[in-house]
Amino acid sequence: MNHGIDPAQLLSQATSQAPRSEQGKDPEKMKDLAQQFESIFIQQMYKQMRKTVPDDGLLPRGNADEIYNQLQDLEAAKITAQQGGIGLAELMLEQLMKE
Repeated sequence: MNHGIDPAQLLSQATSQAPRSEQGKDPEKMKDLAQQFESIFIQQMYKQMRKTVPDDGLLPRGNADEIYNQLQDLEAAKITAQQGGIGLAELMLEQLMKE
């Protein structure tokens, strides 16, 4: 299933919106930006993984369950990214600091 998300476009948007200091790139702000991007990426992974779990049918699932799961995935992704994540933020930071 293709959702039309272009990683190059997301990276371009992130770097164009990245705050810059007068001397150039601020490493702390770039690190925060990379962690935010990694958090969004991890949240999308969680969302796709959750789709693979079959509904047991015991209890009917409604809109509230979906919202709760999205919020739970969002917080779990933020915490995961803050604690080192999957290494995507480090790689992005390294690449962005080279440019």
